Amino acid sequence: MSSLNLSILEKIPERNINVVLEIEPLAPLSMVSELPGSYYKTLKSPDKKMLCGLFENILGWHFDLADRKVIIGELAELRRKQAKKNPQLKFIDRTKGSTYVPLLMEYFEIGLQLTPITNFYDDLWSKAYRRSDAVSHPKGTFNISCNLIPLKRELKRSKKNPRQVDDKALETFFKEHIEEFPQYYSTPTKREYLFAKGNYEIQIKIDQNLYKILNERLMTDNLGYLGNSEGWVNLNFKEL
Repeated sequence: MSSLNLSILEKIPERNINVVLEIEPLAPLSMVSELPGSYYKTLKSPDKKMLCGLFENILGWHFDLADRKVIIGELAELRRKQAKKNPQLKFIDRTKGSTYVPLLMEYFEIGLQLTPITNFYDDLWSKAYRRSDAVSHPKGTFNISCNLIPLKRELKRSKKNPRQVDDKALETFFKEHIEEFPQYYSTPTKREYLFAKGNYEIQIKIDQNLYKILNERLMTDNLGYLGNSEGWVNLNFKEL
């Protein structure tokens, strides 16, 4: 397994190569751009932030949110220093719309897109939830340790609804047995998918260094995902 190399982030972005990115969908895609409500509606084609996630996935940059915030803080400070020599260089925070914090947004721009014929359908998608308070979370966890089930049945009942446990009693019970509750619980969510009959072709103006390391990775690891972890795709670059 190759080691991670983030040295490209230290260099001033130069979008100096024009290429066409060909995306071959290997599975149905669901490309949701903003934080949705009860319905996850897909875009017809990927936006720049999704392509950024796709590139980082190909490079193996699987950082959690906390690590990404640290990297972004250091990157913002570096760009401020570099902007003293290059006033046109300005770092922009790209976190709006989701908890994903992209790192490569400065290194490419997208242009004309050719999209394939698509069919759309809805399906139920299992979303992982985690609530911060000690009442909502245990109410959502359908699966708990078998040792807790008889203890939970003995808890004080709600006056308004005797079939449910009293909120205060549940809160105390959850805090006392937090290690025996799942950290996350899932709930079925309606999500839109598309089935593409053909490939996407997207014109991209990209930094030469990024283009080089992406091509090197694609020679051995040409399997990324687009939109969510179920949207597997193959990539191919063609220089103009």
